[in-house]
Order: sequence, then C-alpha cells, then structure tokens
Amino acid sequence: MRKWTKITIAVVLMFTCFVFSDKAGFAQVEEVSIGNTFGVGARAMGMGGAFLAVADDFTALYWNPAGLAQIKKFELFGGFAHSEMDAETQFTGGRITEADRSKTRPNAIGLVYPLYTARGGVALALGYNRPQNFDSEIAIQGLDPSSGMVFSGLDVDETEIDSGGIGVWSFGAGVFISKNILLGGSMDFWYGSSFNELDSTANDIRNVDADLAGFAIHDTVDRKYMGFGGRVGLLARAGEHVTFGLTAMFPVDLEVDEVWRQETEVTFDDGGIETDVDEGATPLFDIERPFEFGGGVAVKLLEKRLTLAGDLQFTDWAQTEYSRPPAEDVSSRDFEQFYDSTVQIRLGAEYRIPEIETSVRVGYFRDPIPFEGKDIDKERDFLTVGVGKIFDQVIKLDIAYMRGSWEQSSTSLIEDQTTNRIFVSAAYRY
Repeated sequence: MRKWTKITIAVVLMFTCFVFSDKAGFAQVEEVSIGNTFGVGARAMGMGGAFLAVADDFTALYWNPAGLAQIKKFELFGGFAHSEMDAETQFTGGRITEADRSKTRPNAIGLVYPLYTARGGVALALGYNRPQNFDSEIAIQGLDPSSGMVFSGLDVDETEIDSGGIGVWSFGAGVFISKNILLGGSMDFWYGSSFNELDSTANDIRNVDADLAGFAIHDTVDRKYMGFGGRVGLLARAGEHVTFGLTAMFPVDLEVDEVWRQETEVTFDDGGIETDVDEGATPLFDIERPFEFGGGVAVKLLEKRLTLAGDLQFTDWAQTEYSRPPAEDVSSRDFEQFYDSTVQIRLGAEYRIPEIETSVRVGYFRDPIPFEGKDIDKERDFLTVGVGKIFDQVIKLDIAYMRGSWEQSSTSLIEDQTTNRIFVSAAYRY
C-alpha cells in the first residue's frame, strides 16, 4: 500500500493547480490576466462600452486618448464599480451547485487639464482606470462521472475563489491637429494582483479503490503584476454628425511575482493518513500581451440629441507569450495551442433630454472567451442601461447597470455564470 500511496500523492499534487478532473485533462489552465474585460466609466458602460468614437470624458485616457482634446474645461473625475458573480455547476446527470461573490472597488479616478491654443484644443490627463476584475467563486459538488481522471468516481466537494484585478495608471494627451482630426496617446503603468484559493475534498464513497478513503487539497497562489505599455488613438470627424475612432494598444510585458502553497492529505481505509506540504516562489516571469486594435463610429441624430455608437476591438491572444514557462508542465507554446483571437463587439445609444439635462442609455457588449480549453456553449454577452444627470452645469453624475451570462463545459462538467455590475461615476468641470 505504501508504494500506491506515494504514487497517489504525486498524482494529486500534479493536478492541484487545476480544478479537478474536467480541467485536469488540459496542459494549460486559463490565464486569469488574459481577457476578462470589466469596463471603465459609467457613461461608457451604459452605452455597452461603445466609446472609441465618443471619448469625451476622463475615461478617454483608457478608451481613446485622442478624445481628451474635446474637453474644454478642467475635469476632476471619480468612479467605482460593484460586481456580483453567480455561478452554477453541474456534473452530467448530477445536481446543480450554486456559489456567488460580490465586491465593490474603485473603477476610475483622475483629472483632465485643458490648454488653450490659437490653433485648437490640447488637453493633458493623469489618472487610474481599472479594466480587469478577477473576483469570482465557483463551487462544485457531487459524484464525478468521468473516467481515467484523479477524481473519477469520487464524491467531490470543491470551492475555488479568485480575487483581485489589474489597474492602469496613465499619463496622456489629446490634441487637434486640424479642424476635424484629433490625435492622442498615453503612457501606461499596469499594476495589480490576483489571489486564487482552492479547497477540494474527494471521498471514495463507492469504494472505487480498495485502499483509498479520500483526500483533501488546499492550494493558494498569490500573484503580483507589473508592466509598462502605451496606446495611441485618432478621432476623425466627417461633418457635424459622424465621428470615427481608431486605437492601438502596444504590447505589454506583465512581470509576474508568484508565491504558492500546496497542502495535500490522503486518507486510507485502514485509518492511515499521509500529508504533504510544499510552498515556494516561482522565479519572476513575464506574460507578454499582444497588440490590440480598435475601431468605432458614432453618429449624432435628431439635432444631436441622439447618439448611436459601435466599436470592434481585435486581439490575437494566440500571440501571447511567456518569457519563461511558469511551471515544468507549462509549455512556452501553450498560448498558441489553447488561445485564439477575439473580436469584442460594443454597441450603444444615448438620448439627451436637454430640458432636464439628463441622458438615458442602452447598450450591448460581447466579450468573447479567448481560452479554447473548454467548449464554449454560450459566449459572454452583456446588456447595459444607464442614466446621466448634470447639476448646475458643472457636476455630472452617471450610473450604469450591466448584466450578462455565459456557459462553458468540458468532459462531464457544465459551468453557467451570470454577472451583474453597477458603475457609478461623477465628474466636476469648471
């Protein structure tokens, strides 16, 4: 039995970094810092994030820095976002297990300082935007019906919690280079963290193995991210009613500082228990994000009271690379194998009611999942609504609500997730 014990512990530890059998079949788990767009600014998100050709508040520093030149008054901007993720999981033929996690975090804060020139507008901006959020919780319970995996035939009770996010500190400027063409750019400092905690127990209630009673796993992975990048943008006005926006975000090398801990306890039918604890720090490595390209159009109708906007943003995530693999079982070609290119679709509308200085908004946002390690049964689609109000012509308050869901599966497990997000932003201009 002792020989079997050592092999069991080795196998269990090998798969600790995965979320048991359905995810253990792949050599690469989903990299949390890739994709997972959260959104910035209540006005923009009320319009489904279709802001590349609108870009007329502080968050233009993130969406399209060329739009900063449109801002003619000093602006002090702040905002936060609340997210709640509800997750349902189900083994094939098993019961549904639910989990949820909510968090409120800063979303954007900064200022815009316009400069007046004889030939047009110039504006500088400095601040923070938080485009990625990792807060989630997934629970899985029931008999694993798969075969040939570590958890096959066992009664599983597992909870995985992720927290953290990545924000971008930026300094940028926008300028009119002609009456109808604006250019802008920013220098970006990416900084954030993620914390993953995995608790699993698996009991052999059906006596699948003659010696094993069960085992328990507790893993934590704590990461810090840091990197530098930049983006450029262009706005081109085709008359008074149509504006086009183009953006390019340069590759970012995210340096990752990772500390991990693994605890495993194996229990046998004869009452014997063997434990193993291992911890350490992964040598520093980089996640090299690729170029991102975006294009959008905004059309103003009904005496400019109605704005219709649409954006497309393309990223080839297969071009992501590790400077060095973070683990022995991770290949430098994993992104090429398990990731694909995506095109974000963002559509929005805003109707301004001048009599009460209020705007109402609706939008649609598709954020495709780039990871191909699972079957995507339903993409990440979000619907948004929002409202904005101006007080005394200097204070602007915006609120947006965003709801979306997606479904993915692998082998014998189905995951169905629903996200609700609330954005609140306020701006003071004088």
